[in-house]
Amino acid sequence: MLTRLQITVALGIAAIAWWFVLLAQGTPVSADHLRPFFTVVGALVVCVVVAEHWAWRWHFLQGWLMSRPDLRGTWKVTIASEWVDPQTNEKLPPIIAYAGVVQTQSKLQIHLMTPESESCLLASSITPTMCGERFDIAVVYANTPIVSLRGVRSERHVGAAIITTHGPSKYKPESMTAEYWTDRRSVGRMTFEGRTAAVYSRHEDAKGNLG
Repeated sequence: MLTRLQITVALGIAAIAWWFVLLAQGTPVSADHLRPFFTVVGALVVCVVVAEHWAWRWHFLQGWLMSRPDLRGTWKVTIASEWVDPQTNEKLPPIIAYAGVVQTQSKLQIHLMTPESESCLLASSITPTMCGERFDIAVVYANTPIVSLRGVRSERHVGAAIITTHGPSKYKPESMTAEYWTDRRSVGRMTFEGRTAAVYSRHEDAKGNLG
């Protein structure tokens, strides 16, 4: 999001350029022409703040002025890993997790909570797909297991995923699917569904409300 200083500098450069163009054209200018400058800066700051926190998700602006899906809330996530347990030579059964999503126009944070660990984004990007009315969210995340499992059977690691939105509304998806891979050489799939508006930060709280 642009800061007030960045907006002021950009408008200052535009005002100076506008001033010199008028002078070059022989148009008389005076200090009175600069008096509205800080009023304009203030108005633009308000517009930027409104766009950052609210306007990006207003339906009537989506598709022509804003292009960002609304992912906010807590999703129920089914994680199916392709990892094979060397002791049993079988895959682990799918697990239920929850993803709390906090979002503005310029920022996205997805907090994935399982019974044994949590993951938070290190970087992300959102782009419309070339196929269908949906978006791809590319993420890099860091996973931290609970302390009792570190050094026993699970360690901190990083991973990446491509999350694809689905549903009749391009900008308010009803579900999402993902493929992920990690630096532990594990891969798998995720399904996001059953979203609720509240954003939870603990697995047990999300489970108690989403089931």
